[in-house]
Amino acid sequence: MEELNNEIEYMRSFIESGSAVIDGIASSNNSRNDVQPQVEPETGRFLELMVRLVNAKRVLELGTSNGSSALWILKALEHTGGHLVTVDSKERLHEEALKNFRTAGYSNVDAVFGDAAEVAANLEPGFDIIFQDCGKYLYPQLFDKTVALLRRGGLLIADDTLFSLNSGVRPNLGRFTDEYNRIAFGSSDLLTSIIPLGHGLTVSFKL
Repeated sequence: MEELNNEIEYMRSFIESGSAVIDGIASSNNSRNDVQPQVEPETGRFLELMVRLVNAKRVLELGTSNGSSALWILKALEHTGGHLVTVDSKERLHEEALKNFRTAGYSNVDAVFGDAAEVAANLEPGFDIIFQDCGKYLYPQLFDKTVALLRRGGLLIADDTLFSLNSGVRPNLGRFTDEYNRIAFGSSDLLTSIIPLGHGLTVSFKL
């Protein structure tokens, strides 16, 4: 475990968000028990990198929380001229995210308050990247829909997909992420791998 901590500390020593709002959310969330943990800096940087790498114009995030991961994505979309749609079903967190987006000065974002499945059912396909980070029980249920919303050559990135290997981290959710991984790796429409950043990122390329 000491070696793993050293690896994490080493990675994070290179990463600065460049955003006072992202740093403020991280500092605040660490002392709260009423909000989902924000994405780790290495995960945020990975999202930023992927948006820039594919020159994404349309990005969908399922699971806004109070906006930390969205802000990493929006940093990159500033450079690509792209737009983010982000969805959350908790009104208090939705309002927090809206405030954080305004404070950071971003207008290229539609923050939608609603059920992820219902919102996704009414979206137009053609997204360059979809970041799946809503309720883990929804991962398998929404798999077909998220793949359908993704353009060919687009990326489906699911967070927390190594939960099943860590009995100390939400063990009851591990069965859903394990099921999701099995579906993703078994899909003939996708080329998939798992990256051990944070609690695991399953990254799928739509063929």
